[in-house]
Amino acid sequence: MKPHRVTQAGRLGRRSWSRLGLSVLSLILCPRLAHSSQGKNESQISTDAHERRVSLYVSVLDQHGKLVSDLTEENFEVLEESKPQKITSLQFEPETPVSLGVLIDISRSMGGERISLALSWLNILAGQLRSPDELFVNAFSNESQEVVDYVSPEDYLEEAVDHLGTGGQASMGLAVDLALIKLREARNQRRALLFFSAGRDIAGPATLDHISRFGYPIYAIGIAGGDGLGGAVDKLKNLNVKGSALNVFAGHSGGEAIFVESGSQAESAIQRLCLQMKNQYRLEYISTSKRKPGKMSEVQVKTKDPNLQVRHLKKYQITSK
Repeated sequence: MKPHRVTQAGRLGRRSWSRLGLSVLSLILCPRLAHSSQGKNESQISTDAHERRVSLYVSVLDQHGKLVSDLTEENFEVLEESKPQKITSLQFEPETPVSLGVLIDISRSMGGERISLALSWLNILAGQLRSPDELFVNAFSNESQEVVDYVSPEDYLEEAVDHLGTGGQASMGLAVDLALIKLREARNQRRALLFFSAGRDIAGPATLDHISRFGYPIYAIGIAGGDGLGGAVDKLKNLNVKGSALNVFAGHSGGEAIFVESGSQAESAIQRLCLQMKNQYRLEYISTSKRKPGKMSEVQVKTKDPNLQVRHLKKYQITSK
């Protein structure tokens, strides 16, 4: 298996990372995350010494999974560390350009027809986006490798990924960590990740902390599967996880994971997720928390209508400015 890397200039190559490489990158990059400026972190505005202005991107869906776009400040309640916070502004931002990292699971749980289905759904996804949207594609199993560099949806080439094979166990945390770093190169302020995966891995606390620091939402199309001895072993290893790691990543980051069993369900799910990532509320409030810079702070956003689903980043890292 020799995946190719396609650049906008049309050059081909390959890049893969090991956990050792990730550790080195983390030592270099993590200290800088506490000083992210506006536009670098999807869900946090930098603060000064006297008041901390926090900005969250929020998606609201009704009982049928359709976007709700006509709410006002009076419809929301914000709690930080279980204490009510005063909302200072709320604005619905429609059709915002997005830079999207697509993560294709090529582990043994994706054997048989599942990898072919995932790759066909990538074409559907590219058809849902348009410039100035952009996307890149990484493939992962034990390691993560870049397959398609940032490219406009209209320039996406199916041939770049049609040769991917499967094998090994999914290392989803590593895939997330490296893709979050890759998103720092994006040209659009709205940034997100999207999984096509069987979800056979544990959502470790270190990866959840990285998601909080970057603030980018994670979406997922979960693929039913994991047949055979290898898939059964992977499932047994993860019985201590409540649901799929895809659910954990999505819930923590403010995204959504949808599990499908057919092509028609997948197409509908892709449309739903694209609408969410490009159409969101920007909610701002002044935090009363006394936590110091570098610490994590938990946030909860509610609506007065209990029938509405609210999705947002559940925890963010406090910055110094």
